[in-house]
Amino acid sequence: MAVNCADEPDRFLDQAAPAAAQKEAARLEEAFRKASAVFGPHRLGLALTCAGRPVGTDFIRKIDRPGAPPMLLIGTRGDPATAFEWTEETAERLGSGVVVAYEGEGHTGYLFSACMRGYVNRFLLDGQLPAGNRTCPDEG
Repeated sequence: MAVNCADEPDRFLDQAAPAAAQKEAARLEEAFRKASAVFGPHRLGLALTCAGRPVGTDFIRKIDRPGAPPMLLIGTRGDPATAFEWTEETAERLGSGVVVAYEGEGHTGYLFSACMRGYVNRFLLDGQLPAGNRTCPDEG
């Protein structure tokens, strides 16, 4: 939980009295549920667990390192937890990132795709990057 809160710069209810915080959480629950009946209540719960903790960082959104060493960034287009756009945005900010996209569903495409594992393993074991962005099909 602390790691997730450190990654999240947004905070609310930090100064609220318990009764006011409970009222605000009840009000927000409807908006979160409307945004996603499946994930909304869970996301609200995560947001509430960060209330009162030190403000997180906005580090990932402030990366500006053109000329960084070449890096492989992987993302899953159907990832319910990590938006694929973040992968592309981070690669762009690094200026040297190569993106491998998994066209399937789920979190952590490495587990579901031999194609993805091939690119990742070649990078981690041999330092080899593909010569440009790549896409791995859904193998399921």
